[in-house]
Amino acid sequence: MKAFYCPGSHWDREWYEPFQTFRMWLVDLIDEAMDLLESNPEYRCFHLDGQAVVLEDYLEIRPERRDRLAKLLQEGRLLAGPWYDLPDEWLISSESYVRNLMMGMRVCRDMGFEPMRFAYTPDQFGHIAALPMIMAGFGLKAGICWRGTQDETHPAIFNWIGPDGSRMVTFRLKDSGGYAPFLFFLRNPLREGRDREETIEQVFRPYMEGEKERSPIPLTLMLDANDHERVDLAVPALLDALRERFPDVDITWGSLEELGEEMAAQADNLPEYRGELRAPCRNPDRRYQYLIVHTLSSRYPLKRRNGQCQALLERWAEPCALFDQLAEGKPILSYLNLAWKYLLRNHPHDSICGCSIDQVHRDMAYRFDQAELLGDNGVNRAFAHYGQASAETAHLGNVVVHNPLPYARKEIVDLRLVFPPDWPHRYADGLSTAEPVNRFHLAKKDGTAVPYQIRGIERGQESKRLDEHARGIIRGGEDIYGLAVELDLPPCGFTALRVEPTTEANRHTSSLLKAPLTADNGLIRLRLSQDGLGKLTHVDSGNVYEGLFLYEDGGDAGDGWTYGKPVSDLVFKTSGTQCTTAVEEEGPLRTTFRVERILELPPDINWSRFRRSGARSPLRIVDHISIEKGAPFLRVKTEVQNTCKDHRLRVLFPSGVESHQSFADSPFAVVERPINIPEEAAGWHERTNPEKPMSTFCGVQSGERGLALLAPFGPHEYAVLDDEPRTLALTLFRSTRKTVGTSGEPGGQLLEDMVFDYLVYPFAGKADPVKLSRYVAMAQAGVRMHVTRDLPDDHSFLRQVSGEAVVTAIKPSAEREGGIIRLWNPSDHEVRDGIHLNRPIDRVSRCNLNEENLETLTIEADGTIMITVPARGIATIHFTWE
Repeated sequence: MKAFYCPGSHWDREWYEPFQTFRMWLVDLIDEAMDLLESNPEYRCFHLDGQAVVLEDYLEIRPERRDRLAKLLQEGRLLAGPWYDLPDEWLISSESYVRNLMMGMRVCRDMGFEPMRFAYTPDQFGHIAALPMIMAGFGLKAGICWRGTQDETHPAIFNWIGPDGSRMVTFRLKDSGGYAPFLFFLRNPLREGRDREETIEQVFRPYMEGEKERSPIPLTLMLDANDHERVDLAVPALLDALRERFPDVDITWGSLEELGEEMAAQADNLPEYRGELRAPCRNPDRRYQYLIVHTLSSRYPLKRRNGQCQALLERWAEPCALFDQLAEGKPILSYLNLAWKYLLRNHPHDSICGCSIDQVHRDMAYRFDQAELLGDNGVNRAFAHYGQASAETAHLGNVVVHNPLPYARKEIVDLRLVFPPDWPHRYADGLSTAEPVNRFHLAKKDGTAVPYQIRGIERGQESKRLDEHARGIIRGGEDIYGLAVELDLPPCGFTALRVEPTTEANRHTSSLLKAPLTADNGLIRLRLSQDGLGKLTHVDSGNVYEGLFLYEDGGDAGDGWTYGKPVSDLVFKTSGTQCTTAVEEEGPLRTTFRVERILELPPDINWSRFRRSGARSPLRIVDHISIEKGAPFLRVKTEVQNTCKDHRLRVLFPSGVESHQSFADSPFAVVERPINIPEEAAGWHERTNPEKPMSTFCGVQSGERGLALLAPFGPHEYAVLDDEPRTLALTLFRSTRKTVGTSGEPGGQLLEDMVFDYLVYPFAGKADPVKLSRYVAMAQAGVRMHVTRDLPDDHSFLRQVSGEAVVTAIKPSAEREGGIIRLWNPSDHEVRDGIHLNRPIDRVSRCNLNEENLETLTIEADGTIMITVPARGIATIHFTWE
């Protein structure tokens, strides 16, 4: 057998200490490592956890050591990359994976060395199904895993097959040794004063024999990379001693990349496994090898901010930068790069998972703010150029509305129109004392009337108007009208509206409201009961879903990692609680019901008894449930004023679907999962939880009946209960006290106002993931608008051709001229799709995820770019224009 020794340090940038404290440790570590590597050639190499961000963190403090650091990296003595930082796998978007690896590789190459060609994922809380496919897109053929697998489920080395058939040969770390078996089975016992010979025979030899047994080929990895581990001067002598005692083992001090090359050379002899890795820990002797599920619902506001920032950069900032280039503008792409850096630094699992000390999560808010500011300002600069923005009061009647998505949209959108105080026509819809309302029409440039209904009026407001220099010009004393507008939006472009004074009143003679608590748009029908529960009908199939929007609140004695259900829990439901229903918007385009509930809940847990308190505190939940013209789903906005501690709140949707599986999306994949928990799991060390991750949608389906929940910005945790109606349970948040290394901190209790947005989508037949992804994208993007000097014609920069694939990226090329379009095909068969540009195309090629060209593509006679997207796979197009 050949055994690779690979030392390093697993580097959490922030966790039980904040970033700045851990950075001091990092600087000490790299200083020591550089001194040792330069002075001792026997200490062959040391890896920096597969990350490149640590190089930036170090050089901010030690800029004078850049050349020394670069030399060791170029010589392969220090190893970094391919990641920018190690992200959580469940809570980030598909494109965040791509930006992370692109950024990591760029940081490495900017320092003159190649990133480590190895998919290093040693401590993520389970692994997504598409990870082999993503890594293959960057040319990485070998990697590592730990959590989410067990000795009973996977051998030491196997071929992990991605959704599209791509293959990554994977080393599975031993359950009980994790990513530092050399430390746990040798160095730690020696540190504790045990005799070296005795330790080798009694501790290390059983470990090595176990490695021989569990590996299907004569190869293993002695990884030595524990959390924040420093270099150990004694290692060369230890390896010499091991070579003496194990003459039949070729003990080699090498790199993970070299290990990967040897594994890949024997890949044809290895077993194959497919799908995500989410097995819980079965045995208490397996040191720290928990799957860790409930970080999905910890510190929900972090998840929402992350979802909003990802949507801003992916749906707006990147597409608009490309559109600006197509319009002969010159966007400064380094702003985009910086925005992504701020956002990616919030993606490591101890950060985005919400399982660190309060200071860590306060620091994250600043990074989210910077990403948002940079993204918004980039969008505004693009609008100022190709949208010809104006802040002049004389131009308030000229409005441009933008759509960044690559397909035409006809939907009800929200606009905020500014009116000067001297608007010429207004009326009071009564004799004399009703609220005065401006009289106006909305029309396209060609005079076509645009339907709208007024949602509300804010009077005498100050507001910012975007001017031609992309600056916000402050104006005051104006009225802002919130409108619901039925718009036809061109793909990747904009439409223009004229706000015209009229002497005619604005009234509607029809409405989606069909009864006091019933609304119907011809596709779906919603009837609310007096206690706020919903009865939803899918009109075409006649399928009825009853008892929707039932809230459940139980105790949580856990922490940021894990939901801790008290043994003697008290679980509250909202049936029978104080409930008030109202209609807050009503018309032919949208009807919105407002459902207010007051739950009298225990204010906390009595920690001496681990039971919920006998006292009661009011917790207020407000649902805004909208049914819109032409929409096959309910649009829900929920506001929670959380006044209680130590609890979990979720909302329930009995589906009535007879199924043993749920479905959900994860990055670049749609997965199916069993609902029932196997009986044998009852005795496993870690609980097998019904709660599962979703990126943006989940659901159940069987035959001609299905129900899905779509969450554009989170939440990310769902369950399908093993009950008769197969209830979909969406976890809104968990409120917890404990943080790592403390007796408790207030931040995780979330004593604040929170907002949740999601769609409830009933369907007949099998769910179409392309359609679901499109609904999510529309909810994430919404629309943006501004005032313009002259009303332009409708304009489209580019459009998707067939619509059979999901467009996940529209962006400028990162390091050369041109643009990038990425298509993902979630179906089980290959599809043909592509784009059509509004101007002649010069060159086009298929490229990998790192935007490196692979082959030239043909430009169709009409200028269309078409490409075959493999089943469950990805295709990326690079193009330039004349």
